Amino acid sequence: MNSKSASPLRKRSLVQKGKLHHHYHRRKGSYQYIGKNFIKLIISILVIGLALFLVNKYLIDIDALMEEHIAHLNPLQIFGVFFLSESILGLLPPDLFIIWTKSLANEWWMVGVLATLSYLGGQVSFQIGRWVNHIPSFHTWVHKKYESSLEQFQKFGALVIVLGALTPLPFSPISILSGSLEYSRKRYSILALSRFVRFFIYASLLYKL
Repeated sequence: MNSKSASPLRKRSLVQKGKLHHHYHRRKGSYQYIGKNFIKLIISILVIGLALFLVNKYLIDIDALMEEHIAHLNPLQIFGVFFLSESILGLLPPDLFIIWTKSLANEWWMVGVLATLSYLGGQVSFQIGRWVNHIPSFHTWVHKKYESSLEQFQKFGALVIVLGALTPLPFSPISILSGSLEYSRKRYSILALSRFVRFFIYASLLYKL
């Protein structure tokens, strides 16, 4: 069979595979799951943006507050606190740190640093998930505490990682579950790169307030 005759067969095979994947994801509910979380993402961005705008306009000057209480701190200390937060259950909202970078020189580079630290924190959380499997009591506690996320992960897998990386919800628990469920580290690492998108999108919005 020559290359000319093989090409249409390849195209037909790709179309058939695409249709199979489409029917599979539609039957599984993947499209509905993406749609719901996309709406939640848009709503959360609007709510956070509106809340910060109103606070900044009518209550306190956020930039002045940052300048008064945080600007004098060593940036390395703040980056260290942020990294620990992103590594252990995402206890502090990244948006506060994004607002803080606005007061720094080369603020967009600093957002990149935050995104990198968050990504690396996710890797630490992933490894914690792997260690969890060797401590039965901790393994049970994690799976009970994040039962709803666990059910979603078992059903949608990669989608949960991407949406967890993009939304305001703590990314660390999703990373821990990924590790505890023996998810592929290579695939997780690729999917988690969407974390960078989240930081730069939010920075572009928060910087305009």
